[in-house]
Amino acid sequence: MIYVGIDMQVERKLGRGLIITLIVVTLVILAYSVITSSLSSLLELYSMDTLVSLLVITLGWIISALRLKLLFESCMKGITLPLIDSLAIRLIGGLIANITPSSIGGEPGRAYYLSRRIGVDTVKSYALMIYEVYYDVLAVNIIGACISVKYLPLSTPVLLVSLFMSFSWLSISLKIVRAGRNTPSGLDAAPRWIPGFMRKHFNKLYARYLDFASSYSEMASRISLGRKALLWLLTILYHTIWGVAALPFIHVFNVDAVVKVVEAYFIMQSFSSLPTPGGSGAAEYGLSIVLDPSVVVKYRVVYYYYGIIAGLISLIIYDNKLRRRVSRPSLKDGFYIKTLKQTLSGFCSCSNSFLRA
Repeated sequence: MIYVGIDMQVERKLGRGLIITLIVVTLVILAYSVITSSLSSLLELYSMDTLVSLLVITLGWIISALRLKLLFESCMKGITLPLIDSLAIRLIGGLIANITPSSIGGEPGRAYYLSRRIGVDTVKSYALMIYEVYYDVLAVNIIGACISVKYLPLSTPVLLVSLFMSFSWLSISLKIVRAGRNTPSGLDAAPRWIPGFMRKHFNKLYARYLDFASSYSEMASRISLGRKALLWLLTILYHTIWGVAALPFIHVFNVDAVVKVVEAYFIMQSFSSLPTPGGSGAAEYGLSIVLDPSVVVKYRVVYYYYGIIAGLISLIIYDNKLRRRVSRPSLKDGFYIKTLKQTLSGFCSCSNSFLRA
């Protein structure tokens, strides 16, 4: 069977979600620029500072791709993930994450393309992507929470959001690992408290969850402590590099300036966990706690639209490349395509309501 690329309905919803998000994010940036009297800073983006910032952001993406490659090859023994493929998959996931609230669409997108490229079962690739983002969520929110203490009371919302996200992901991850290690046998896997008339339908969903939990637990246990330490180091490194990408816009190059832009980045990222399209509003508020409005506008535009443009280019090229490959689709692909469809559908519906209001 010849692989024909991502589902047409997903393509339409992805395009619709992209347009809606770009409108919302652009309007918020323009409104922020007008309110803070920093609209003229947009004219200054055509400069060497922007080019340097773009190069730094690119370096961060390459390191994030290296992390995915190491994580994949640590979990899937004997299978190699080329760095260029890892980079494309990361950028595609970043594109989808940038157009969905709280970045919830990035993992299904990355899992889908990873499964298509390597041929790994989609459940395993999805579990791998959730395990990968676990590092991001914890690193960003724990560091963001620590930094936000320094900027109280302005950073109170950031502190609350980052603490909630950290504890939520820790507890959920532990429950998934526990469920995966204690997977019940037999067809009737549902807990005893489920009523009899619901057990048949619930068993299908619960069995799928247990399949995912088993894969997640297996991957977490396969990675050595030394490799986990390296993954944490790479995670913090590329997030720090993405923060340093704001440095050219403040025209000060010393240790204090580096600390300042990195603090602003982690506050922005942790507060962007709020379910707004593309982190609109939340990102601007987080950056404004530390940086001047003109720097906020420049960095926000460069950092956000880099992810959109680079991700869109990667999606077009990579999807066309995979269309020419002969692949046997996984029987479980439909579930994750449906998940991506539902994510994009819900986002488009909410965004339409937001725009009409």
